[in-house]
Amino acid sequence: MNFLDSARFERSKAAALIALSVALSIQLAWFVSQIFFSGTPLSGLIRPLIFTGAFAAVAVTRGHYRWINTVARFVIVGAFVLALQSRFSDFNGFIRYTGVVNSFMPQAIIPALAVLAPIAEVACCFSMLAGLKLRYAAAGSGMLLFLFASAMTLSGLEQFTWAVYVLAMGGWMLATVDASMLSLDALFLKRRKETTWK
Repeated sequence: MNFLDSARFERSKAAALIALSVALSIQLAWFVSQIFFSGTPLSGLIRPLIFTGAFAAVAVTRGHYRWINTVARFVIVGAFVLALQSRFSDFNGFIRYTGVVNSFMPQAIIPALAVLAPIAEVACCFSMLAGLKLRYAAAGSGMLLFLFASAMTLSGLEQFTWAVYVLAMGGWMLATVDASMLSLDALFLKRRKETTWK
């Protein structure tokens, strides 16, 4: 990596950290409103607390701890698995849900979106789980989650119960740090180094 690439990468990392910090701050404000003003019990906030907590740890440590980043990577995998588990048992219901989330889109393309979304989610989920081409997988996951959160927001739906913007900005952040513990990327890199020394 030359100096210009390195400087560009550091700017991207700084921007990702700022974006993640903003998403975390907004999510935290939502938690406060749910607990103190809506009276939502903590047991009803477990999922967004886990998602937010993992990426709060990444933000606080600025992505310097590989194992924390790896835990956050698996949190994104878990979010995808949770989202995907109900998609295939009632696909007609998922097509209707896709129409609700994308209410601003023409109805004619909703079935195509309902097919493409799970394909993209499965690809991102597998790549993140396996740790294959992690920087691309994390960036792709972040982009996919950002599009989903934005579609929900434009359609007047609440994304906070899944902390989708936190996950999206977290994906971007993971694309700029080392989250390669327990990954194929790390295994391939180790083998490449061993081959080079022979």
